[in-house]
Amino acid sequence: MIKGQDNTSEITVGHIIARDYRKSQALVFRGVDFSCGGNRTLDDVFNGKEEELHYVLQEWGKLDAHPPEKEVNFVGRDMAFLTDYIIKLHHHFVNSQTTFITELAYKVAESNHERNPEIKAIAELFESTGMRLEIKGRQEEKELFPYLLRMHEAMSKGIHIKAASFGPVGAIKTEGEQIVAALGQMRQLTNNYTAPAYTTSTCPILYKLLAEYEADTLLHLHLENNILFPRALQTEDYLRANQQIN
Repeated sequence: MIKGQDNTSEITVGHIIARDYRKSQALVFRGVDFSCGGNRTLDDVFNGKEEELHYVLQEWGKLDAHPPEKEVNFVGRDMAFLTDYIIKLHHHFVNSQTTFITELAYKVAESNHERNPEIKAIAELFESTGMRLEIKGRQEEKELFPYLLRMHEAMSKGIHIKAASFGPVGAIKTEGEQIVAALGQMRQLTNNYTAPAYTTSTCPILYKLLAEYEADTLLHLHLENNILFPRALQTEDYLRANQQIN
């Protein structure tokens, strides 16, 4: 346990962020993956990094002094709400923004290739990351999310359902960690989304869009990995124990 922090260090990072999403920003700046690595405790994350831990706790203390305005309580929502929310907000965002930002990134890279060749690497990294998110979303909407909705119905109505063709929910592996790592690399290449001096006027616009895309993706993966999927695991275990899954 981290000295002076009571039991806070024993709570998982995902649980902390689920209670107050504003606290995620301090972790992003320290390169901490809370979206796919939310099952770790503060001790796990900051072992041997007391200065970084001090910075994060200091920032969190400032936030605690100003409670957040009324926001959606994702922790208290059921799987039907969460899947619908993720599809309508986050999957739609990915589908509507990825191609546009990719095309813009390559145009900005071409316009600034002599002075800022790194922008082409940013464009290529974004393109591959966006494609991964698009594929991930389509797969979820085709198989995983419909199964979660069937489990929700079985839980609420006491009915029986067939087991998913892809196996137990706990066996599902996503590309979330690779996506978060790519976003971190993109943040480094863009110097925290700070457009270089003497670039064309579209470069700051691109970097702003990249920052918004990262923010949306981190929230998207957080909702899945720290709230939706753990609930799905609990529900599936309950239904199997009660022989409601055939």
